[in-house]
Amino acid sequence: MIWNKWHLSVFTSSALFLLLASGCLKNDLAEREANEKKVIEQYLIANNISADTKTEGGIYFIEQVVGTGLSPVQDDYIMIDYVGRYLESNEIRETSYDSLKEYWTSATSYVDYLYGPAKILYGHNISGINEGLSLMREGGKAEIIIPSDKAFYDFNPLIYEIELIKVIKDPLAYEDSVLHAYLDEKGFDASTVLDSIWFRETYTPDPADQRTVETSDEVYFRFTGRLVDGFRNVLQDNRVFDTNVDDENPVKLIFGQSKVSSGSILALPIGLKMALDSMRLGTHATAVLPYRQALGKDGLIHSIYRYTIVPTYQTVVYDIVVEDIISPAKK
Repeated sequence: MIWNKWHLSVFTSSALFLLLASGCLKNDLAEREANEKKVIEQYLIANNISADTKTEGGIYFIEQVVGTGLSPVQDDYIMIDYVGRYLESNEIRETSYDSLKEYWTSATSYVDYLYGPAKILYGHNISGINEGLSLMREGGKAEIIIPSDKAFYDFNPLIYEIELIKVIKDPLAYEDSVLHAYLDEKGFDASTVLDSIWFRETYTPDPADQRTVETSDEVYFRFTGRLVDGFRNVLQDNRVFDTNVDDENPVKLIFGQSKVSSGSILALPIGLKMALDSMRLGTHATAVLPYRQALGKDGLIHSIYRYTIVPTYQTVVYDIVVEDIISPAKK
């Protein structure tokens, strides 16, 4: 191809620009790499951490409490408590601790974020986290310094403090054991089984009012959804993942439809609709939902920010109050 003077001029200028840009880019990358190395070295010196804590995989692993239980392997479920920070600024990147949310700038956006121990699938995180967890056992605590080439390749090294609470080999068997231990502890038995959930009235309305929910009725109700946790071998049900108790208006559901008509609720699991189906006007009740009738194998993930609201394979409890039932014939 024969270049005329204009094309040659453009080509020469473009090539020169690319060469300069390439050189500038290389210099910038080298500077950022040097700065990251400096940040890590300064942190090690300031905190009296030996360089010998660096692993073959390239992270720095500082064991604080030696665990005595299982170590995770690929595709185990694990329960962890953690806080991750940017090493240079000490700013929180993410955390499971409710006590730290006022210091976490993203907390204002993550309004439905589930604080408390996280149940996650091991082996599917950034490589630095995966390696650090592989060196831990249940009951252990560690500090892990993660260079950016083991994280997000952004020249921002991270530091995570992690407690490995539990390794779960079979999540279905584990959740079934938590469910049945909880039912025994709370006094649910065969007489409280309703279809495939456990249901108990905590307040029974006037027997003269026999209005129950029928298909196409408008049902107005309030609720609180709680998780059943057994992560420390002590059953707890105090983690609220969704509630409208303090909202101005109750949830309105056209019974038989899959979505609510108005009001605030993050999800409408089949077990909650089963409970509503058996309730009369004014009933207060507690319903225990196995994961199959709750949020299933996927749990509940925020639609925009993709954080966990309800973990996978999770038993949940709903406290429910039916405030009104309006049939189409009476409207």
